[in-house]
Amino acid sequence: MSKDFADLEAPSVQAQVEPSTAKLGDLVNLSIRVAHDQAFQVEPPAFSKTLGTFEVYASTRLAAEISGNKAVERFQATLQNFTTGQQTLPGLEVIYRDPMGKAQTLKTASLVMTIEEVPPGPKDKNDIRGIKGVIGPTAWSPWWWLVAAAVLVAIGIVMWRKRKRAQSGPPPPPPVPADITAMEKLEQLLRSDLLATGKLKEFYSALSDIVRAYIEATYQTPALERTTSELMRDLRRVKEIPMAQQVDLKDLLEIGDLVKFAKFRPDMSEATQAHQKAVSFIEATRPQERRP
Repeated sequence: MSKDFADLEAPSVQAQVEPSTAKLGDLVNLSIRVAHDQAFQVEPPAFSKTLGTFEVYASTRLAAEISGNKAVERFQATLQNFTTGQQTLPGLEVIYRDPMGKAQTLKTASLVMTIEEVPPGPKDKNDIRGIKGVIGPTAWSPWWWLVAAAVLVAIGIVMWRKRKRAQSGPPPPPPVPADITAMEKLEQLLRSDLLATGKLKEFYSALSDIVRAYIEATYQTPALERTTSELMRDLRRVKEIPMAQQVDLKDLLEIGDLVKFAKFRPDMSEATQAHQKAVSFIEATRPQERRP
């Protein structure tokens, strides 16, 4: 993390699996909780098809809990295990990004749980009985053997397909639209204490990165690594952005450059106006069905 953000508390991660003891093939829940400052952005864990001896049956991202400048992200996965005995669930990496977009990694602690055999049912008998004879021609009919074989094959196919679906893992969640992500980040930035503590350079840097990331994801135009003049030159070919919005965008990015590189210090009202200009730009260029 850069020195500019050294005063921010690093995110923390916790993991829990319930129940701690399960039967063979039972579904168990893995819960991951990440507490962080709202200046950080947490990405969902990349669940593979298997975690150690566990198979990932499903995964989801739960609603975030926000309190002041703090946020708690929660993720949940449903697991299965087909191996008895004490099993270790390895640690899982969680990636987060600081306000400058630099990626950092957290890792959950490994968890231990016990997988038990399925107990016998109330009708199961362990005693050995003598062979009883079958009366009538049914005892010598081959059709019953064919029916039994067909039933066993059908059961095998069903079990194979079920296990195949479990091994393939859940489908990935649909991506969050770029404009929604940008608006959420702008709201978090405005609620942060960067302006209140006079950190104008960090505020304008984060504001510029949010707008540039939105442009790059929406119009497939490299923006994060471009200078302002290079980006504006490329955007002249983007017909979806009207000229009025391009002029406002140019003013916003150039002021951000002055704050970051020329030690220009605008007042609080100018910083708030810059934030509103970024919001207006995204509202005017986002898909028509999500415009206010």
